[in-house]
Amino acid sequence: MFYWMKFPFALLLLFAASLQAEPLQKVFYNWQITCNNLNSCVVRNFPGDNGLVMTLTRNAGINDRPLLRIDYGNRYTGELKGAPLKDNLLLDGQRLKPDLKHWEVEPHHLATAHIISIDEFLAQIMDAGNIQLLYRPEATISLHGLKAALLLMDEIQGRVNGMSAWVKRGDRAAMDVPPQPATPQIVPPRRPPLPLTRGETTGLIDFGTWRINTDECSLDPQRREVSVAPLSDEKALLLVTCEMGAYNVIDLAFEVSRTEPFVAKGISLSLPFVPPGRSDKQLELINAEYDANTGELLTFGKGRGLGDCGTASRWQYNGREFVLAEFAQEETCDAWHGSDDWPTLWASQTVGAPAADVEMTTP
Repeated sequence: MFYWMKFPFALLLLFAASLQAEPLQKVFYNWQITCNNLNSCVVRNFPGDNGLVMTLTRNAGINDRPLLRIDYGNRYTGELKGAPLKDNLLLDGQRLKPDLKHWEVEPHHLATAHIISIDEFLAQIMDAGNIQLLYRPEATISLHGLKAALLLMDEIQGRVNGMSAWVKRGDRAAMDVPPQPATPQIVPPRRPPLPLTRGETTGLIDFGTWRINTDECSLDPQRREVSVAPLSDEKALLLVTCEMGAYNVIDLAFEVSRTEPFVAKGISLSLPFVPPGRSDKQLELINAEYDANTGELLTFGKGRGLGDCGTASRWQYNGREFVLAEFAQEETCDAWHGSDDWPTLWASQTVGAPAADVEMTTP
């Protein structure tokens, strides 16, 4: 009997729900691995600005849904010229001829979710030096670090010494793996807040412009912007622009009563984990956007103007506070993908969603 099936079913569910996964993002030579709070992982080579990238993704647990893909060209480069990949890849200088029976084959895109095909391909390339495009030698996938990254994925997902491992395979049954950690559940308010009246908007913007404590703001008062939106029927969200760079704007956020005398309380965003490369859990409101209709607050911190690296987060107001719903981070600035495709370090499930038309107001 499988180890993970020795527990009574109810106890197993309780144990699975109690598991806590610590998100991570690490680099092994030319490979980056990112795993989120559900132990779902993505591995890719870099730099991607040479046009050729291999990506592997896999979920934790039995329903792992693995995917391997090789792409030539991306959203920044557009479609690149050249013959199809399937006939023009080299492995250490020799023709690479994978069995593509269970692959999706396009001229500059190869992908498979077939576990046996993935195993066969990895066995073919794992100990090699590089994959290279025949007609563009600088388009190269260095394989140094791939094995270390996949081994870490196996360890995080509890597959080492099992038949489902990609590196240290053993005799333990493929079904004998830890379950995926429980997905955090977020419950938003049952309905959107009442829209701000004209009088509320005017009073709150005046309060935010002249009377709220913004001593922490480095931006000249004449250049600051104040915006307000309803958080609830009794409270409003007030954002004050405090720092401005070439491509990032940092706000201070306040929860303010909707009626006079206005009472303000600072809002801070605290992550449930320490992001890679950081020493604390506090997150600045960078390029913040708030949707009062859904209660979602978005942040987007660009690592550089191109927007190919940085951090992005989504927070859900639950009637009391903002709770992290999603966090993505891309530390590698190599012009491979935009924020919509950055690897995710935190995922959740929102239960129910209100619907109405409520807008943020800026003078």
